[in-house]
Amino acid sequence: VDAELNAIKGGGAAHLREKLVANASKKLVLIADYRKDSTALGEKWNKGVPVEVSPLAWRTIKRQLERLVPTSRAQGSLQSMDPSFELAHPVAELRQAVRKAGPVVTDNGNFILDVSLGKIHDAVAVEQLIKMTPGVIEVGIFSGMASEAWFGNEDGSIVCRVPQSPEQDQRK
Repeated sequence: VDAELNAIKGGGAAHLREKLVANASKKLVLIADYRKDSTALGEKWNKGVPVEVSPLAWRTIKRQLERLVPTSRAQGSLQSMDPSFELAHPVAELRQAVRKAGPVVTDNGNFILDVSLGKIHDAVAVEQLIKMTPGVIEVGIFSGMASEAWFGNEDGSIVCRVPQSPEQDQRK
């Protein structure tokens, strides 16, 4: 969870369904422990962004995602040319199952690519860019959706945060 309450979700390979529920909700509140509280996505979470993809095209999608560069933008985007993520060469890995041979298969029958980008400086741009890749079903970046986040600290205390930029909270 970053300073604007953008979040990476999908460790359990259910981010499509989680995003559908979040989108249908009146208010999204994130609850996490202190290890997920950061100023930028990718600062503490280094397992990549989960991307649900069509099994038919996962190899092609993997290659396309690995060709992204930090200044890539979704077609027609008017955003700045500042880098939206840190790594010059992203790495996309097909998530493998733990107790069976082969890849993780989502509840929707799709595969998961974990895409390592380093720190993400513009979560909205990265989410849009990845989503524009043909065969991508959903991206595990939840940008502009949460209105508050609650973090449990190691000492048992609790902290509540709201987005730093007032315009970031789109649900009020």
